[in-house]
Amino acid sequence: MRYKDIEEEMVGLLQIAMSCTAASPDQRPRMSHVVKMIEDLRGVEVSPCNDTAESVSDSPSLSEDACAGTASQ
Repeated sequence: MRYKDIEEEMVGLLQIAMSCTAASPDQRPRMSHVVKMIEDLRGVEVSPCNDTAESVSDSPSLSEDACAGTASQ
């Protein structure tokens, strides 16, 4: 198997997705909470465009300029 525990991760992602489709909008989680749930599930930082981008990767390709869609040259 290529990915360890892929089934468990997929079930977790589906559960998050189901919470986002609750019939009543006030029962749906806020997007910031959805991002946090996905980060917790995967054990990694999902959104590299925030203040902790340095903790995600040392790669120079993960810069605020890249996230903003602009090139700095």
